[in-house]
Formats: sequence, C-alpha cells, structure tokens
Amino acid sequence: MKRALCIVFIVLFFVACLVPVVGLAVNGPSEAAANEAPVAKLRLIKLDGTMNKSFLSDLQTYISNGFYLRLNLITAWDKLCANVFHTSANEDVLIGPDGWLFYGAAVDGLSGANQLTDREIWCCARSLYLMQEYTESQGAVFVFAVPCGKYTLYPEHAPSYVTVADGSSLTRLTEAMDEQGVSYADLYAAFTAADEELYWKWDSHWNSKGAALAADTILDAAGMESDYFSGPFTAEETHLGDLYEMLYPTGTELETDYTWSQGFTFTYTSSFGSYDDVTIQTANESGTGSLLMFRDSSGRNLYPYMAQSFAVAMFSRLSSYRLDYIAERQADVVVIELAERTLDYLLEYPAVYPAPERDESVLTGAIKTESTLTAAEASATMEGYVQLAGTLSDTAVDSPVYIVTADGAVYEAIPNVGSFTAWLPEETEWETAAVYVFQ
Repeated sequence: MKRALCIVFIVLFFVACLVPVVGLAVNGPSEAAANEAPVAKLRLIKLDGTMNKSFLSDLQTYISNGFYLRLNLITAWDKLCANVFHTSANEDVLIGPDGWLFYGAAVDGLSGANQLTDREIWCCARSLYLMQEYTESQGAVFVFAVPCGKYTLYPEHAPSYVTVADGSSLTRLTEAMDEQGVSYADLYAAFTAADEELYWKWDSHWNSKGAALAADTILDAAGMESDYFSGPFTAEETHLGDLYEMLYPTGTELETDYTWSQGFTFTYTSSFGSYDDVTIQTANESGTGSLLMFRDSSGRNLYPYMAQSFAVAMFSRLSSYRLDYIAERQADVVVIELAERTLDYLLEYPAVYPAPERDESVLTGAIKTESTLTAAEASATMEGYVQLAGTLSDTAVDSPVYIVTADGAVYEAIPNVGSFTAWLPEETEWETAAVYVFQ
C-alpha cells in the first residue's frame, strides 16, 4: 500500500512538473505581466535567413517567461508571501504594515542612497530657470509641478525598514528653485494640508480626487481660478492599482476611485487611444486660453481637469520638452509635471528651445575650459537650429556654462555634470567656439 502511494505521488509530481511546459507547447506563451514586455517569438532561423546562434538562450528565456499558468502561479506565490510572511516576493513592490503597496525603485532616492548631488540639483534648477525664461519670452506663463511619492506623503504606511532621509532631492530642488526664481506649484504643501489620503493604497499615483487637488494647485500657480477639489464626486470601486497588478498579475480586487460629478465637457481634437497616448489634444468652448503641458503617468487622471479649464490644450509625454511648440500652439500657459523619483530626467533629457544669448559681462570671472563640441545631424529636431553637446571638466557647483562663438556672441547652455547641451542658430560657426565656466 505504501509503495503504491509513493508511486502515485511520484507520478503526480512529474505530471505537475510537465503541465507548465506542455501547456506552453499547446497554448503558446503566457501573457506578460503589467510591467513586462511580451515574450518574443522563438526562432531557430532569423528573419534574414541566418541561423539564430542564441537559440538555446532564447529557448530558456521563452520557457522561463512564458510557461503555462505562469501569472497564476506568481499571483499564488505572492499572496502566500504577503499573507503568511507579510513580505513581498517581488523586489519592485514593497508591502507596508497595513497592506499599502510602494514602488521599490523609489526607495534609494529617498533613503539617501541615490540622491542627486549638489551640482545635479543646481543644474536641474538652472535648466528649469532657462525653460521659464524662454517660455516667458514667448509671452506664456511657466509652472513646474512635482507629484510627491507615496513615501514622502504617507511614510506612516511604508515598511518600517524604509526611512526618508533629511534633505531629500525634492526639498533641495525646491530650495534651489526658490533661489533662482522658478515658478512651481507646491503640491507637497497642498497634499499635506489635505485632511484625507489622496493616493491609492495599491497604486503609485494619486487618485482622481487627488488629481483634482493637483489641478487646482497648478492652475492657481498659473494665475487661474478653479475649484475641482470641492467636487462633488461619485465614489466607485473601479480602479486596478498598478502596484497591485505588478504583485498579483491575475488579481481582480479593485480600489475606490472618484468621478467628478459635474462632468467634463472638453472634446478630443486628435485621435485618442488611451490616457497613455504620447500626444493628446483637446478643446473646450467653456475654457480660456491655450495650454501646453508635458506630463508623465501622473497626468493620466490629471489632464481631464486641465483640459476642462482651457479652450485648447496639448498634452505630451515626450521626455525632451519641446518648448519650440509654444509658438506653434500659441500657448498661454506651459506646465511641466514630473514625478519626484524621476527628477533626474531634467538632466537626462535636455529640453528643446533656442539657447538664450547673453551680454559678454556674464563672463566676468569665468575661465575658458577644454571642451569637445559635437553637433547633431542636419535633420535635428528644431528647424533652423543645430543641437550642440559638449563635455566639461570640473566646475563650481553653481556654475553656468557659456558658449562664445568666433563673432563674439555669448550663449548660455543647458548645464549638466560633466556636459552641456545648447541649440544654436544653424549658421553659427560652432566648430571654433569656446566654452567658459566658473570654478
């Protein structure tokens, strides 16, 4: 009897082990989880007719990422870890003591392990100042807005081992913006003053009621009036959190979201697929002025409130902010919304606008530095201008970067650590230009 039970157990064990592979062969690869790319098709012969030398490696990836019932098994395992061991099996998602979920990648930037340096902070603030200067030269109002991370706003719900260091990158950037006169919407102050939690428990973003408060705060910074946050709102369990979906890819539990009961009256003037479209354009007869807004995923439920306030609006997810669109759109207001954990995008993706020309007096005390200048191809982004990039040696923390051409014209570049970017008129003889900094 015992031998028979052992044989049955062994047979069932091997059958269970075969199910994922056999299911993969019969049904094809499992769907990708929320934050994953779909499993690539397995090819022994590549499209160009040559042998795929990486076939065995590709086969391993194909099986490990596409086996049958993969997402169901991931969900079951993650739920076991969460409910029994009170921890997350997914390194990208952290679980708080009361079930709140947090994005793991944001921890280093808040704990002090990966904060921006003083030079990086200054360069971010200077880049924003230069963007604001150009925006205002085009007759528009500039507003920068940073949606705070959940760790910053609701540390009481975070895991006990996560600590938010004093002097966060956002705090230091805010101080630097104040010093340089950058106009920004203080979303941190607005959300901490609210008497309710306005971010989802299982998502990394604010809910739609929080988006209404953000819209009011941004519009106020732009000199406009709105009162979306006062509602009224209709509450329904309709939202599947992004962090919840990452942790439990087949989970179906929904969170409460809020619908602004007055209803939006704007219309789409561009082809609309989803709130994640790279470009969304709207019009509203009851709105006033023109808006050009650059946004990230926090803009998903923010843009409807903004679209409601403007006669015409364009929302872009481009990482390099195309400020040269201001004239084309006849924008009255330019808003840049950028999440706290991605502030370094201000350094990684320089904005697109003509470099401002300066009086030579700005060079007083500056020194000429060694720099290698390179130019983008003639088909660069902004017509009539050439995009220059250059390297830098050490500079002072608060040093601007100036490009001096052969004819004596002085331009201020977008600064970075060890590099800079500038858009100069294409007729500029940039090959012989000199670069000046302060040390």
